[in-house]
Amino acid sequence: MDREILKRAGEWTKEPFDEETRREIAGLIERNEEKELTDRFYKTLEFGTGGMRGVMGAGINRMNVYTVARATQGLAGYLLERKSGEVSAAIAYDSRNNSKRFAQEAASVLAANGIKVYMYPELRPTPLLSFTVRHLKCDAGIVLTASHNPREYNGYKVYGSDGGQVVSPEDGMIVDHVNAVDMTTGIRRLDFDLGRKKGLIHILGDEVENAYLEKVQRFRLDVEKGITGELAKLDRTIRAVYTPLHGTGITLIPQALEKVAGCQVLCEPEQSRPDGNFTTTPSPNPEDPVALNRAIELAEKEGADLVIATDPDCDRMGLAVPDGTGRFVTITGNQIGCLLAYVLAQSYKTSGTMPDKPVIISTIVSTELVHGIAREFGITVKEVLTGFKWIALLERELEEQGRGSFIYGFEESYGYLAGTFVRDKDGVIGSLLALLMVKYAIARHGSVLKMLHWVFGRYGLFQEFQHSFVFKGAQGAEQIQRLMKELRGNPPRTIGGEKVVVIKDIQHQKVLYPLDGEEEPLIGLPESNVLQFFTESIKISARPSGTEPKIKFYFALKAPAGDDIGKATTGLQKRYEKVSAEFFGSIGLE
Repeated sequence: MDREILKRAGEWTKEPFDEETRREIAGLIERNEEKELTDRFYKTLEFGTGGMRGVMGAGINRMNVYTVARATQGLAGYLLERKSGEVSAAIAYDSRNNSKRFAQEAASVLAANGIKVYMYPELRPTPLLSFTVRHLKCDAGIVLTASHNPREYNGYKVYGSDGGQVVSPEDGMIVDHVNAVDMTTGIRRLDFDLGRKKGLIHILGDEVENAYLEKVQRFRLDVEKGITGELAKLDRTIRAVYTPLHGTGITLIPQALEKVAGCQVLCEPEQSRPDGNFTTTPSPNPEDPVALNRAIELAEKEGADLVIATDPDCDRMGLAVPDGTGRFVTITGNQIGCLLAYVLAQSYKTSGTMPDKPVIISTIVSTELVHGIAREFGITVKEVLTGFKWIALLERELEEQGRGSFIYGFEESYGYLAGTFVRDKDGVIGSLLALLMVKYAIARHGSVLKMLHWVFGRYGLFQEFQHSFVFKGAQGAEQIQRLMKELRGNPPRTIGGEKVVVIKDIQHQKVLYPLDGEEEPLIGLPESNVLQFFTESIKISARPSGTEPKIKFYFALKAPAGDDIGKATTGLQKRYEKVSAEFFGSIGLE
């Protein structure tokens, strides 16, 4: 075994680490678990461009109270360096194993550094934390969550005073402070209960979430103004089945849909129970259709109008809708995003409340269908890097600089935001918009699927697909980097029988035109390890994940809709299968 790995591991078998931690690492050493020890100690779990995420366990490359405390001490140092006088932060956490423990550890470290902490008494959605930071005028926010990741993961997300996830240059400054903290000697801690007694840790009541729900209600009324005529055609109450997938959405979404929007909500009973092991589903991710299976069974039994699912921290939202035969089908994040965009745009146009210079913000890997919808309503679409923090950042810049009026933002990975009182994707707002969209679709078109087919017929057929390859551990990280290097050095010349006409290398900030050998600078996007290949009707994006040990490939295909949407959709599916097999084969992936 590598001597440095063994030395690092040995340090975790001694004080100041707790007995359970010492025993866990000592057992690995005794059993000579070389691979496991290497993965736990070959590097320190990185505090990256918004926080950190990793498998829970003992070790420097794991999520545990020690890595959480180190990150928090670094954040405290950054905040105290930036501001004199009272400094405050808000903390929320999800249903994952250890989330509450990690949240209390973060609060204890902040309090020991003299920073006032506002903390929720139990699990709450991530978007509520974003709202809370601005509502209470805090200097920062922390959420303990790993979003939709598998059960063995947890994470730590940091928000700035604007309510958005921290971005450059602030993220780099925080990283520098975190890296300067010695895990064994450089962390201050104050007992959590003592921090409460001293008034440094304040447990929030319901005043902030009530203020949030009031904003949600006002937003709903604004959107309904322009579609009241259509909604008046409905002669019944819409019935929704909701599943929080064992997460935080159960604390807000049922009351938001029932009290704010007048919907009858049936909660999937087992999945309404917070559970960090996610025992009823192999995937707590609304992007994965299997996550909606239990809710769909209930919806089909009860004859409901839609199924809504949110991930454990309630920032992503997925839908399933009836197909006309009594069965339910899921629709993609891109399709949901475009249907919500259309209803918002139609409402603002009809009510005469469309703001000056309206803007929809999407990402470089999301569907281009939204461009056609936006053009019809005189709305500009701006694209940002993958990750909702970039949507939130641009929304803030538009507001501060007067360059446009943000009305909506979405990403293909089931994240949506409208309004300006939250600066992150919001499963509560997304669910409310979904309900309004379903009402509109039923009243205007007869069903959501009929409305979707109408949209395809009007703006063209766009289909998007995603495929990921997981490469775990140190060797996996190296393999991902080799793949990106190979794609840069030997890019495909043709894809699906079409010539590649444009290559965007976002990391190297250039746009290449292979047919004529021209090159120009890439404008408008910061550096990121992303490659994009364009043909006449295909776009492929390659992007290593920033939070998981995987590389993601996004395929976007387009075609005329024609008279038979079903046939055209099947044709694009078959074309994707052929194109992806050819592409992956060319780079040695199967």
